[in-house]
Amino acid sequence: MRASTPIRAVVALSAVLLLASCSAPSTTPPPGASSDATADRTATVTYAGLVTPSNLDPHRGVTENDIPFLRYIYDTLTTVNAEGAPAPFLAESWELSEDGKTFTLVLREGATFVDGEPVDAAAVAANLDRMINDLNSTVAYILGPIIASSEVVDERTVQLNLQAPGGALPTIFASRTGMMVSPKALANPESLAITPAGAGAFELVANVPGSSYSLERRDDYWDEDAYQYKKLEYLIQVDTSTRLNALQAGETTLTSVVGAQKQEAEAAGLNTWLMESPGTAFARMSLNSSRSEFGNKLVRQAMNAAIDRQGISTTLYAGQCIPSAQPYPAGYFAHSDTVDDSGWSTYDPDLAKKLLAEAGLAKGFAFTAVVPTLSIYNNTALVLQANLAEVGITMNLEVLDATQARQAFVTGSADALVGVYGGSTDPGLYAMSAYSPKSGDNPGGLTTPNMAKLIEDTQRSTDIEERGDAYDALMEEVFEMGPAQIAICAPLGVHAGQKTVHEFNQTPSLGASAAMRKMWVTE
Repeated sequence: MRASTPIRAVVALSAVLLLASCSAPSTTPPPGASSDATADRTATVTYAGLVTPSNLDPHRGVTENDIPFLRYIYDTLTTVNAEGAPAPFLAESWELSEDGKTFTLVLREGATFVDGEPVDAAAVAANLDRMINDLNSTVAYILGPIIASSEVVDERTVQLNLQAPGGALPTIFASRTGMMVSPKALANPESLAITPAGAGAFELVANVPGSSYSLERRDDYWDEDAYQYKKLEYLIQVDTSTRLNALQAGETTLTSVVGAQKQEAEAAGLNTWLMESPGTAFARMSLNSSRSEFGNKLVRQAMNAAIDRQGISTTLYAGQCIPSAQPYPAGYFAHSDTVDDSGWSTYDPDLAKKLLAEAGLAKGFAFTAVVPTLSIYNNTALVLQANLAEVGITMNLEVLDATQARQAFVTGSADALVGVYGGSTDPGLYAMSAYSPKSGDNPGGLTTPNMAKLIEDTQRSTDIEERGDAYDALMEEVFEMGPAQIAICAPLGVHAGQKTVHEFNQTPSLGASAAMRKMWVTE
């Protein structure tokens, strides 16, 4: 048997256990604080977010943008570190059998759901069965092909019987598929859409859908050092200027900022934090290959060459967006050097015109892209519109609510979607969605005969270096095909906050909720 938990994960778990065993009272400053600083465990933190959650049921949501908010309420089985490697969370260890047929999880002691039910093997097995078999599950396509069945070995141990390679499970379980729902709530699943019941640090106590969500920290949460404040007010503020203005006025504690807003926030005396490592989030334009001219490989390749990625990064993100034609940017383990060497990241309008002429479209064509009502998405769409106009392609824009825009694309009713892939803890979650037939990010069903095997190869090992080699081969196939998902750049998340905020540490692919986990505030 080969243990799949990396050494760094064991070390991380040891650190957590050490901190838990010697947790300090609220009058003692957390590690890294100045000697006269005191964590205010009664504080209310107000965070301004971008996107309204589509569903508070983690297994039925339709957009990746739900996940950062849901992390406050739902702990996952695993988590990931800055390098993208898995680490313990609700599961303290795991093991993939040498023959690859079973995957065993050992759960931590003492974790409970918001209703007091234990997070035990029976609860995990019930959640996995639901995710795979529920007709309304939006994650069944991820777990269903991998897991044949689950068995309770003992109170803390659950065994998964596999029907496909399970090497990606440690990182897959750090996302929506690892969010555990209380078994009691599973008996009334329709209520979960508005009344979540997770094992996370917070309980939702009130909300105005689409506007604000009030959460309170659970007194019985297993990690005493997590979220060292009492209340969290989560506001939806779509406009980037509105968010920064509210922060400068002292109405909020934290928010994300874009581009030159980082310097503006610093000039106003606010703290800023830049995520130093890339994750799996990236700005993109997704094409419905069943519509219009997008079924032609030459057209897709032409549009890829027409995009000025560096210009978009510089103009809209103040350089804080790593230009890349592939969904996995440099520095992330799934990044392909082969694709970099192919030249597809190069801005080349002359090549774009040449390819269009070869496709019989020298005079260009027109299409309509749906765009969420977020200023950064709209601004990106306007630059893309100008880029494509240079080579004779007219891109009309239809601005919709974020959830509506996403729904229009995945159902195949839209020609294209401009936005940001929200990121995931495993690169395979995007690969399966983007390159498998009729999946969420591939309504046109664009694929190749070899694609399924290449995706499966990325999941054979739990070792991220071995998986990186497999992703190189996958990306080579994707670009030979001519991707219908045109990556632009990978944003390095930037947040701004009040001077009272301490230890806000961003981790790629996990969002603000993870960065706020060890955060503390002073009065």
